[in-house]
Amino acid sequence: MTLPRRVLAAAAALASLALLAGWGREGHAIVAQLAWMDLTPEVQARVAALLEPEAMAEVGSWADAVRPTDEYRWTAPLHYVNMPEHATRYIHDRDCPDVGCVVSAIDDFAATLADQDAPREERVEALKFLIHFVADLHQPLHAGQADDRGGNDIDTIFYGRERNLHSVWDSGIIQGADLGEWPVWVSRLGEQIDEADRLAWTADANPGDWANTAGRWAYESNRLAFEYAYIVEPGSEIGDEYVRHTLPVVELRLQQAGVRLADLLNEVLGDG
Repeated sequence: MTLPRRVLAAAAALASLALLAGWGREGHAIVAQLAWMDLTPEVQARVAALLEPEAMAEVGSWADAVRPTDEYRWTAPLHYVNMPEHATRYIHDRDCPDVGCVVSAIDDFAATLADQDAPREERVEALKFLIHFVADLHQPLHAGQADDRGGNDIDTIFYGRERNLHSVWDSGIIQGADLGEWPVWVSRLGEQIDEADRLAWTADANPGDWANTAGRWAYESNRLAFEYAYIVEPGSEIGDEYVRHTLPVVELRLQQAGVRLADLLNEVLGDG
């Protein structure tokens, strides 16, 4: 797969910037570009018009960049949702506080983006938040436990350096895999996705109720967090073996996030 010049330019721009929260800049760029490739031509044109002059991959980490500012500090709780260890499903009243969570954020911003009468600036921001939050929700520890703040309070020694478990999942596993820059990941992961995958990953989407859909995605992440992320003891030294064990999960969640983000945007911005 040959990536367009605009994607390569975005990769060069992102390479010089420090990693932030979420999937890290690489992970968010991967999800955004995978989604871009699955958009219909009509929706691609509408997304490009809203984001101009930026590309989807360039704005993937925008929500992390603005979060510490006074104007956007209120968005901090919207990047994650906490669920208990023995949860059997996402329950909104239990898991999403009044200030909101990533599940409610996806529902709210999808509604804003779909509103043709909303001010353009609000729709642009809603699109940027959706690009980011759908990706965030697919990082398992963004649906982890409140007690350890999604692994932020679990310290590890990752390849000889102190790093909390959340950070390991945000960007450490991608970096530790050492499989190339993010456009290389896009080419490889994109080629692995077939139509059966797309149908399976979007089969339970409910365009009329994105909160329920996002709640199911949250529960998937929660289960994966306890099966793969929380197997680490605090203070453990982890490296190649842990990366090999968890990399397939990271790759799957990046792929699912890209396909599902595209499905959401095709529904919200499409003609149907």
